[in-house]
Amino acid sequence: MKFQGAHFCCTATMFTVVVAVGCQHPVKVSSAAHDADVAFLRAHMPASEVDRVGHAQLSHHATVMRMAWKGSPWQEEVDVTLWREAILPPTHVSERCEDWCDVLIERLQGVDTSGQTVKQSVSTLNAAIGDTLGVQYHPTKRRAPDQGPLETMELGWSSCTGLSILLADACRTRGIPARLAGTPLWVDDSGNHTWVEVWADGHWHHVEAADPNSWDSAWFDAKAAAAADETDPMHRIYAVMPSGPVVFPLSWAPDRKDIHAVDVTERYRLPTRDQ
Repeated sequence: MKFQGAHFCCTATMFTVVVAVGCQHPVKVSSAAHDADVAFLRAHMPASEVDRVGHAQLSHHATVMRMAWKGSPWQEEVDVTLWREAILPPTHVSERCEDWCDVLIERLQGVDTSGQTVKQSVSTLNAAIGDTLGVQYHPTKRRAPDQGPLETMELGWSSCTGLSILLADACRTRGIPARLAGTPLWVDDSGNHTWVEVWADGHWHHVEAADPNSWDSAWFDAKAAAAADETDPMHRIYAVMPSGPVVFPLSWAPDRKDIHAVDVTERYRLPTRDQ
């Protein structure tokens, strides 16, 4: 699947979006649905970004990401609730809300996932982090642990969190629900880690960013299986969800209380990960 562009026709009651993704067909979005999308973003944005990001940026992002969802081969597997939670948002954790969607789509235009499954598409996009976008992991050359995709692509270096943000956003541009997951601190106190979860076949699957062979298998599996401490939220595993019931403790910003998540610790302790 290649994203080749789109144009929009607007009336008082309907947005008509012509999407050039795979088989071309118009995507019609009512003004009420579009307004609800933007309202969801406003309601669930990190507090630091609410006053800084303008309506035009959010409106454009909402339109483009709905195109990505409706133009994907797996759109029928993704309902509107899942789409708003795991494709629509422009941020994941504490990264700056950049206007990244058009840039990332353009940079990935030559990365063809036509005819691929979600698993295959994620692997292709994961390989593109280094091969196409030119980004590599480095613990100190990156500016910050929570870089947004534009800054990461400009620098060419990123932490595990920045790489995960970039991969999740790349997946979202192809209509694949993707969210960040991780632990603030492993139970052996060896540090934190962030990875990506993607939705396919009715389940969440974990993927290590910048490892095209990772799918429900990663170097941290044994550590994740041991992560369970009912007395310390820092030793548990979380997946970011904007309307989630718990706070995702950020190791680099421990005072932040506005990043919402679900606690998925127990799923990583089981052989089947179906939450």
